[in-house]
Amino acid sequence: KGPSSAQVIEYVRNQPRWFAVRGNHDDRALAAALGDPACCSKPKYQWVKALSEEDVGWMSELPYTITIPRRMFNAHVSGSNDSEIQNQDVVIVHAGLDPSIPLEQQETQTMITLRNAIAADADGGNKPKAWAKLWRGPELVIFGHDAKRGLQQEEYAIGLDSGCVYGKKLTGLILPERELVSVDAVREHCPIHKK
Repeated sequence: KGPSSAQVIEYVRNQPRWFAVRGNHDDRALAAALGDPACCSKPKYQWVKALSEEDVGWMSELPYTITIPRRMFNAHVSGSNDSEIQNQDVVIVHAGLDPSIPLEQQETQTMITLRNAIAADADGGNKPKAWAKLWRGPELVIFGHDAKRGLQQEEYAIGLDSGCVYGKKLTGLILPERELVSVDAVREHCPIHKK
C-alpha cells in the first residue's frame, strides 16, 4: 500500500535473515503479476510491472504463517523467570486466525483477511468481535491488518498494525521480551477510507 512497493519486495527478498508472511495485498499483487485480468486492470497494482521474475517467485513462496518454536526462546532467555514466554510457540500471520478452528486447519482467506470472529454475547446472540480477544492459545499470535483498531495487546495475540501507511505509527515487537517499539510515520501514504 505504501510507496516503492517493488523496491521494498526486492530489498526484503535479498535480506538473508528476514522472513515475511503473505497477506491480502501480496496475494492480489501476485495475481496481477501473473496476469489475472481483474487485478491487472486496477491502478493500485500497476507497480507490479516493476517486479523481477525473482521477486514474483519469492512472493509466490511466501508462507501464510511462520511458527517460532518456544525452544528458540529458551536458548535466548536462559535464566529468565518468565515461564509464559519460554513455554509458548509464536505464530506470525498477516491478519488473523479463527479461534474456533485448530491452527493446522485455518483457511488461507481467513489468515489474510480476518479482523472479526463471531462470539456469543450476554443476550445469547452472536456478534462480531475482534478475533484476537477470542484467541485462547496456547500459541501467541502476532498479526497486523487491522489499523482501524490499532495496537492490540491480548493475552494470546498481539496486533501490531498501528497505521503507518495512514500517517500514524510503525510498531514492532521484540521477542521473547514482548517489548513494543514504535516510531512515527514520516507521512501519510494512503488516505483512510471511511465506510
